[in-house]
Amino acid sequence: MPAGVEEKAKELRIITRSREIKTADDLLALNLLYVTGGGSFQIVSEMMRLTAGISLNKNAVRKRIMSSWPLLQWVSQEICHTQGFTIAKPEWLNGKSVIMVDASDISLQGSKGSDYRLHYAFDLFRFECREMELTTVKEGEKFARYTAGDNDIFVADRGYCTISGIEHILKNGGRFLLRYRSNSFTLYSEDGARLDILSRIRHLRAFESVDFQCFYKLNGILRPLRMVVIRKDEKAIEESLRKMKRTASRRQRNMVKPETIELNQYIVLATNLEYTNEQISELYRARWQIEQVFYRLKHLFGLGIVNASNPNTVKAWFYGKLMLAALCEAIIKGESFSPQQERLFFGFASPKPME
Repeated sequence: MPAGVEEKAKELRIITRSREIKTADDLLALNLLYVTGGGSFQIVSEMMRLTAGISLNKNAVRKRIMSSWPLLQWVSQEICHTQGFTIAKPEWLNGKSVIMVDASDISLQGSKGSDYRLHYAFDLFRFECREMELTTVKEGEKFARYTAGDNDIFVADRGYCTISGIEHILKNGGRFLLRYRSNSFTLYSEDGARLDILSRIRHLRAFESVDFQCFYKLNGILRPLRMVVIRKDEKAIEESLRKMKRTASRRQRNMVKPETIELNQYIVLATNLEYTNEQISELYRARWQIEQVFYRLKHLFGLGIVNASNPNTVKAWFYGKLMLAALCEAIIKGESFSPQQERLFFGFASPKPME
């Protein structure tokens, strides 16, 4: 655990006037029992009584869990920073905050489908969730739910590539780097004619890139947009085609258009950044590191199933899982104990040598 947890808990006024939970250690133990015990307040209540001699009914447990998320967020960030899990920021991004935006579906305990959608804006280099919102699954992915500023670069996948989303970021002075999809909106050349992207990129070989300016229309007015296109290698192209076929089969749809299949051989990015193509590609690839974080949280630590619907409880669940994952990473990363060190660490005296 990072230093200063007790002081931070008092600063956040989380354990003020608490009769039973008197220390930050007790509060963290409460939350670890919650995220490892299936999200049951009753189980946490019993386990706290048996393991720590702390008597709390399940309603008292619920209230403390709900108020804990700011501390869990801080602890998770501190572990990631001190253990070196964060990503070093390139010098060319000096002064900029890179915000990875995505959403993850969450199911309630016992549910056969998704019940809620957790929308989050994740600061890549600070390794913290800057904004988070819990909605029903009917709520789509959109930039309008996030705050954008002059120093922000928003990076997101195809679902966020809409004219309204781009305009929201531009209106607030931000920058964006988005994966473009063919049915997002129509692209135009400077003279207002429809632009054929494929005719401009077919010459590319694996990993080669090209960029060009095009336009989209807002209320009949052409608005500039920079496109950066990188061709995938053959292995990645084959994998993309398999995914497209699998998705079409699962959703019982007809096979996608030949133009869409061909366009899927490339990574097509829409942006207003002025960095080089290589820097743009590097920045977008960093997004996959956050994808891996949430993949591991969902599949290894059970993030995707939560027995709660209150937004603060879901935040506590989210940050509790992140803290648990960071702790496990720190333990694995640490050096192994020698047999003698293990005995000393766990409070045993060293054995006498055999005669």
